[in-house]
Amino acid sequence: MSYPPPYDPNQAQPPAYNPNQPPPPPYNPNQPPAYSAAGYGSPVQPPKKSKTGMIVGIILGVVLLLCAVCGVGGYYLVYKANEAIEDLPNMIPSVGVATGDATGSHSVRYAVEGTGQALITYSEGPGNTQTETVALPWTKNFTLNSDSFGLSVIAFSAPGGDGNVTGCSISVDGTERQKRDGSGSSATCISVFVAG
Repeated sequence: MSYPPPYDPNQAQPPAYNPNQPPPPPYNPNQPPAYSAAGYGSPVQPPKKSKTGMIVGIILGVVLLLCAVCGVGGYYLVYKANEAIEDLPNMIPSVGVATGDATGSHSVRYAVEGTGQALITYSEGPGNTQTETVALPWTKNFTLNSDSFGLSVIAFSAPGGDGNVTGCSISVDGTERQKRDGSGSSATCISVFVAG
């Protein structure tokens, strides 16, 4: 059981009864009460919370996410472009220019090193290009009756196969004129022979 606090004579006392004050209106359950004294009345509604901050936050989040995705994508593209530029000298075959004796007839030997199946395109003189699907390693020997000619051999791993192209070479009259390493999926050798 709790007791009221003890009497304090310094504490403010409630206002005394005023007999001139009008009595309160009688209670009517069908009519809302009429409050006229200050501090009374309909309850004050709390201010509505603005959703502006949340909307701005969502928009900023989406913009930051898009910036991050674009930044990562841009970095990836630049990285891949740099890789491709670094590999470019290896992808573009150099043309070996060879000179030899003017005998009117020259023996040519193409060779492609590697394992598995490969699709090989090679030239046997002007306007005579051949394509074969072969097992690696592969060689081709023939004779050209000319003192000036271009030679090329290009090898690709056969589609759907397990080919590994490790290199190619071109020899004219028993002397190697062009040799290049392959990338695993391809190799290209090009040479020009000019009798002099």
